[in-house]
Amino acid sequence: MDDHTLAATVLALVGGPENVTEVTSCWSRLRLVLRDWDARDDEALTALDEVAMVLVQGGQFQVALGARAMPVSRAVRELLDA
Repeated sequence: MDDHTLAATVLALVGGPENVTEVTSCWSRLRLVLRDWDARDDEALTALDEVAMVLVQGGQFQVALGARAMPVSRAVRELLDA
């Protein structure tokens, strides 16, 4: 799955673009702040081959993507700005 497709898939599984209030990343994790934390589907996210794990830490929903975290974060921002 390319970065833009993965970004769109992650957005859908966290409750859609309207549910994301902030997007950041580090070298291995996509970090999101969500409006409705219950709207996410952790099971479906962790079932994706590209996702190592998901967790909530420091007020952020984090999706571990390894080296793809930063490019996917950029793609998520592009989708949110569209």
